Amino acid sequence: MSVTFGIYIGCSSCCIAVNKDGRFEVVANTSGDRVTPAVVAYHDAEVVTGPAAKQGIIRHAANTIQHILRVAGTNEDEGFNISSITCKPSWENGQPRYSVAKGEKSIGVSADDVLLHIFVLLKEIASSHTSEPELPLVISIPAWSSEGTIASVKTAAKKASFTVLSVVTQPVAAVLAYGLLDDNKSNMQVVVLHGGGTTVVGSLVEVAGGMLTLRESISSSTVAGDTLTELLVKHFAKEFYTKYKGDPLENRRSKRKLYNAAENSKHVLSTMGTAQVILTGGSAKIPRLQQLVRDAFPQAEFLCSLPPDEVLAAGASVEAAMLSGRTSQSPVLSSMVPALAVTVNCMILNTDSNECVFSRGTPTHSRHSINLPLPSSASSQCSVIIYEGEKCSQNPEEEYILVKVDLTSLMPESKLLKLDFHLKSDGSLHVNLSEPVAKINRTFIIEGGRS
Repeated sequence: MSVTFGIYIGCSSCCIAVNKDGRFEVVANTSGDRVTPAVVAYHDAEVVTGPAAKQGIIRHAANTIQHILRVAGTNEDEGFNISSITCKPSWENGQPRYSVAKGEKSIGVSADDVLLHIFVLLKEIASSHTSEPELPLVISIPAWSSEGTIASVKTAAKKASFTVLSVVTQPVAAVLAYGLLDDNKSNMQVVVLHGGGTTVVGSLVEVAGGMLTLRESISSSTVAGDTLTELLVKHFAKEFYTKYKGDPLENRRSKRKLYNAAENSKHVLSTMGTAQVILTGGSAKIPRLQQLVRDAFPQAEFLCSLPPDEVLAAGASVEAAMLSGRTSQSPVLSSMVPALAVTVNCMILNTDSNECVFSRGTPTHSRHSINLPLPSSASSQCSVIIYEGEKCSQNPEEEYILVKVDLTSLMPESKLLKLDFHLKSDGSLHVNLSEPVAKINRTFIIEGGRS
């Protein structure tokens, strides 16, 4: 594979980068924009995706679907609601669907089908930059993405004729885009701030010895780009009323025009400066936000060579080049593999000992140790269960259990069970389990493929 691709898909937009001979370039859609709206509109005679769909929101609001990534892969309404969106999903038998008008009839459209249209558009962009039939791809996704969302994204990409090599999260892609793993002798802490349309995500990443560990990640939907849009709309509406004595928010059409104008003003603001920390996402281009981040991290080195809304696709393309073996960068990068798609936990059965080992989004090649208190009773045996799940559970379902280990010959003096975990670059989980009093020392491997 001489050409590989990286795609970032978020709630509001998506972006694609092509990597040739170890060099990446974020490429434009047919409208000449390098960032494509993740919007799909169902018209009577056709399905319109991207810039054209966003431009037609005023006329086709009831049939225009936005923020699909918040819906795809979910089995119930998670309470994510944006007042400016007219076409809203419903859940039938645990599957998200939309109702759109086609002529005089109303038809149902699945969230997965909407996502597929976006990847088909991205596939058309990718195909214009290679003559090869295979389109090797790494996808970068938001850090908050659930296992169901990740599965839906991978399925849509494969149906669109991409060969999906792996999926990485926002902070991993950002670090890769700036080549911070090139020097395997450097140790550093990296703060990655993503200002997207619906969510702001802050992540703390540790880079050491050419490897990356996601230490912490937090997100908020109350201070994201759409929140800024709402504030701008209210400001412009107030200014309009003061000048013309009319309220543009009373009419649906004028309200939508005002929202579009507010979106455009954000893009105008974003062209007035380029400095960032590792900042990603369209909202992160605004100079005032950049200055606030600079003030919060006065000693930090700000990286500014890539536009924030293109960083993640670029990083994904770097990962794709490494996985396909087509890169001129240091071989140490080949140790990077996808981040975990779901949290891994460990528990001692029938006790309160239950802890998270690796949270979702943790890149592989990470290490972690935990100490679990053993039952206080005089029992000489117990069962250790390692399982997948977003939250710790006292009764994990059988399909999510990775391994169950039965321990015998415990002593009355046995108090703690130590477990050392090493998430290898091939996705396998190496576990060492020890208890010094009873002289228990067991090592086993959980093969990769599920996480």
